[in-house]
Amino acid sequence: MTDSAKIEARLGPEPVHRVALGEWAMLAGFTMLGLFVHQQILGPLTAAGYAEGDAVNNAALFPRLVANLILGLCGLQLIQLLRRRVLLSDEFRLEARRGNIARALAGLGVLLAYLVALPTAGFHAATVVFLFALFWLLKARPLWIAALIAVLMTLAVGYVFEELLRVVLPQARLGLLS
Repeated sequence: MTDSAKIEARLGPEPVHRVALGEWAMLAGFTMLGLFVHQQILGPLTAAGYAEGDAVNNAALFPRLVANLILGLCGLQLIQLLRRRVLLSDEFRLEARRGNIARALAGLGVLLAYLVALPTAGFHAATVVFLFALFWLLKARPLWIAALIAVLMTLAVGYVFEELLRVVLPQARLGLLS
């Protein structure tokens, strides 16, 4: 047990007296994500007729549930931030190394590239590349196992969403395989 963990165990959790700007930024980001999902449900999915029907035929049901969960957790986080009762774990009390910051920014870039490529490349192709890029950034070795896991995870997630939940996933355009 580390010294800070021993002190924390003895004195109890220590609330942060000044909430970091990053906490507010994360709250804003997740709130915008939840609202964006609702906007997509009320816009394109409703216009295409995918947001209607029972639990089996409603492609908007699962995204709506996830968005509501995210917005509910954002509400709880807002209450904690306003009360300034946010607890920081040990890893947030240490200074970040330059390599970790660069890897986090690269991961954000990979995520943004995935979101841009998703409508054109389709779910299957874009997700395999996205997962492999994340595994590579996280230094997963050997790379052939990372590639195999990326393919298997994509197929598993695709099967669950397409076959079991009946969610319409993005299809490839421009003659690319999906």
